[in-house]
This record gives sequence, C-alpha cells and structure tokens, in this order.
Amino acid sequence: MNFSEIRIIGEDEIFRGSKSRYVWLFGGIFIFLCFLIMHYSTSYLFLFFSNYGGIPYTLISYQVVLLIGPFMTMITSFDIVSSETETGSIRYILSKVHRSSFILGKFFFLFLVFTSVSFGIALISLIYQYSAGSALQFESIILFWISSSLYLGCFIGIFIFISTLSANNKISFTMSVVFLGILIFFILQGNESYLKYITPFYYGIKNMEFMKGFPVESEYLKVFESLLSIFLYMLVFLSMSLVAIKRRDF
Repeated sequence: MNFSEIRIIGEDEIFRGSKSRYVWLFGGIFIFLCFLIMHYSTSYLFLFFSNYGGIPYTLISYQVVLLIGPFMTMITSFDIVSSETETGSIRYILSKVHRSSFILGKFFFLFLVFTSVSFGIALISLIYQYSAGSALQFESIILFWISSSLYLGCFIGIFIFISTLSANNKISFTMSVVFLGILIFFILQGNESYLKYITPFYYGIKNMEFMKGFPVESEYLKVFESLLSIFLYMLVFLSMSLVAIKRRDF
C-alpha cells in the first residue's frame, strides 16, 4: 500500500474518471430526494409529532438515508472495479500501482462523495430545523453526518467487494442486487433473529434513537459502541476486497 498511489487513484477518479460525473450526479439526486421528503413531510409531522416546533429533522433525514442510501451506493459503486476488469484496463493500472492502492483509491473516492452527500443532507436538516424555530443542535447534526457517512461506507465496502469478484458489470450488478435483497430479508426477520447482526441495517437503525437529540452523558458509550460497530463492519468488507484483488488473476 502506497499513500501517494492511493491519492493518485482517488484524484484520477474525481477529476478525470469517466465515472466521476455519474457518481456526483446520483449524489446530487440523493440530496434532492432528501430535500423533497423533508419539504413535503408536513402531514407526517403533524400526525406523529405533537410539538411542531421541536421536529427532529435529523431523524427524518436519517430515516431517508437508511432507506435510500443502500440503493444509491449500489447504483454508483457496483461497477467501480468490474468495469475496469471488463475493458481490460485493470491490467495496465495494476502494472503501475499496487493492488491495495487501487482498491483503496476507489473506495476513498466513493466515500468522499457520500460523505459530501451526508454533509449536504445535514445542512438541509439544519436549515429546516432553524426555519421551524427549533433550537439548533449542532451535536446532533455532527452525529448524523458521522453515522450516515459510516453507514453508507458499509455499503460502499460491500459493493466494491462484489465488483472486485465480478468479471463484468452484468455479473456485478446481479450479485449486488441479490446480496442487497438477502440483507433486506435478514433484517426483516425481526429482532429475535441472529441474522440481523450480519447486516449494516441493524447497526444503522441502532443510531435512530440518538437522532432526536444528542444523547446525555450516560449514553456516550452507547454512541461510541454503535459508531465503532458500523466502522468495523465497513472495515471487514474493505479488507475482504483487498484480499480478493490480491488473489485474482487479470
């Protein structure tokens, strides 16, 4: 692994990569969808929140991220490696940089995009919170940003791993859809099923209780444990991608 190579791969994806505009476009669509849901959620808010001045907009935003985020990350990352494999360009790239640098550069590019998306959604939540006359809770916004970024990072890691294993984009997309469907099936089994522990949904949902307001001091440990769990989940799939790229013949 070489940090300069990782930077070069990441910068190439951001500034010169053919996929860069496509990824940023869907990132913008993601932000716009969150804006629409918050803007037209008045009826929902009146039904479920008696104190309209204290609406937890961070909670609404986080629910949108939990539901839509996995699909957005899949659309933008399922072909991040398989497209290079399909065209054969990966052989040229890997002759210039280490395999681990190639994967990490791709990952950090996508992670940067969705971290920026999470930040944009956090700003929209802050604006709506201010317009509703609520007290600005910057701690909750920061917690939302970190939680959302790590949660989306889990799915980026998953789809990069699948893309690394795939010979072409069709196989990668099919495997990504199937795998995402399996994760959704696992989380729908309910709290009594142990299968929930192998899905990022479970760890993302755990943070919902903190989005209504920043937790009191006695709950700091719970926040740390939850964020650490999401980070470790992301790290596991990223490590699996690094192992997979080293074992593949191109």
